[in-house]
Amino acid sequence: MSFAETPDEELWLATKSDHPEERAEALQELGTRAFHEANWPLAKTLFGSAADLFQELDNQNEVTKCIYSVGFAHYRLGEHEEAISMLTRALESAQELVDSRTIAFSAAPLADCYSYQGDDTKAIEFYELAIEAFDEIEDPANAGFNAISLGELHGKASRQTQALQCFIRSYNNFQSIGDAYGAARAKDRMAAALIELGDLDQAIQHIEDALNTFAHLAEEERVAFMRYRLGWTLVLHQKYARAIPELRTAAAYFRSTKDWSMAAAVELQLAIALADIDPDSRSEESEQLLTRLNAFFESVGEITNALIVQSLYGERLFDSGSYEAAATLFGDIIERAIEIDDPYIVRATRAAQAEALFKAGRITDAKNVLAEIDASEWGENKKQLERLERVKKLMLDTMALTLNIDVG
Repeated sequence: MSFAETPDEELWLATKSDHPEERAEALQELGTRAFHEANWPLAKTLFGSAADLFQELDNQNEVTKCIYSVGFAHYRLGEHEEAISMLTRALESAQELVDSRTIAFSAAPLADCYSYQGDDTKAIEFYELAIEAFDEIEDPANAGFNAISLGELHGKASRQTQALQCFIRSYNNFQSIGDAYGAARAKDRMAAALIELGDLDQAIQHIEDALNTFAHLAEEERVAFMRYRLGWTLVLHQKYARAIPELRTAAAYFRSTKDWSMAAAVELQLAIALADIDPDSRSEESEQLLTRLNAFFESVGEITNALIVQSLYGERLFDSGSYEAAATLFGDIIERAIEIDDPYIVRATRAAQAEALFKAGRITDAKNVLAEIDASEWGENKKQLERLERVKKLMLDTMALTLNIDVG
């Protein structure tokens, strides 16, 4: 029996039928309509009732589909524990039935739930399963979306080569169906991995490709964001003259939309570019920007960004030879980063503090800070690994010089 064209009023009457199969199918169709209307509480109830009836009828195929739908409704409501329970049941049943479609659509939100809970190991496991199943049912769009999510988790764990492979796979998926928007998103993520791997030229090319695609699609907000990404990468590559106009344009857009946090993030990179394009004469505009941005970030509670601004001040103290002052400021930044549980800022600043302490002649303190840094946590982050190696070399050189002086 098909209820696809049946009006809602008749469907609700059918849920009172004397025939269990008719009741189950009516509930399932009403659940599907609630699903499409994003009425997740109603969908959850209807599919749950339908699942019970299909269970009585020993129709495991429909039971599995209904359990998946209940799990997905929990997922969309942010009820992650309940979603994991139901989606796991649906997945296990779908695997027994060799139902690749339900496997794919159960594994993907299951991975999202585990990712939300911070269980990246399980999230990776289920993203991989989802991608494989989506490939099997020839659904490249969903395979592409999940490949991006999988790549993000590898990137978070500093496995940038694996992340890049996921993003390339995602790009190929989207390109195969002519999804320009998806392909541009994948290009942006490819660039993020390449930046960590130290291939800035290739990263810039991918960002420019994505920017041009979003411009063609008239996605103004995405274009502005890609200009920010391009400017940020150009600053990293010390191509300040090219970065400044991109950053000014992006900042103007975000200010026009009153997205003050995004505008501030862009202007932070602009301040760096303006200062570093001529280090001998620090730009007055740059100094004003940094002062204003620090106050803004502190006032809105964006402490990570405030610490980035303060790290810039620390680097300037270091560059001017004020090593003691730089080491003290870096120490303060580390303490605050620990308070807000930002391990990235902690690791980066410890390397900077160790270098400043060595330069200040505080060898024992520097060695103690350096001992707290685990190089493996940086994974394939080329820039940070190079700095760490530089600090280690400084330590060895300093120790060698000390030994020579003692012997002499």
